[in-house]
Amino acid sequence: MDDLKNTAVSGVKRTWCTLWNFTVNTARRAQILGRYTLACGQQQKIKQAERELGVKTFQALEQGEANPLTAPEVNEAVQKVKEAKERKEKTYQAIAAIREKIGSSCTIPTPEEPGGVEENPPVP
Repeated sequence: MDDLKNTAVSGVKRTWCTLWNFTVNTARRAQILGRYTLACGQQQKIKQAERELGVKTFQALEQGEANPLTAPEVNEAVQKVKEAKERKEKTYQAIAAIREKIGSSCTIPTPEEPGGVEENPPVP
């Protein structure tokens, strides 16, 4: 009787752990989708900043500037492009961190391995 009870409890724990992982990882995947949407908007801003950089550079050349990168307007436009690219890179780093959490949370404890999800990360 105790063996049957232990098997049932183990099955319930395993089911709960799987359900919990599925729920949490679904929320994390939704976060990733939101971050990708954010990255698409950031890519639009990068393209806009690059267009502005091209216009400013062309204007500086038309004004007779020998080195258009030394013009303050062009330098400012270059900084905007760099900042936009850095923001996009941070977004992709956040996506990678969320993916790492998803990868490390898919461990289901077995009777031979006591512990939970946090105690048994997968071995790479």
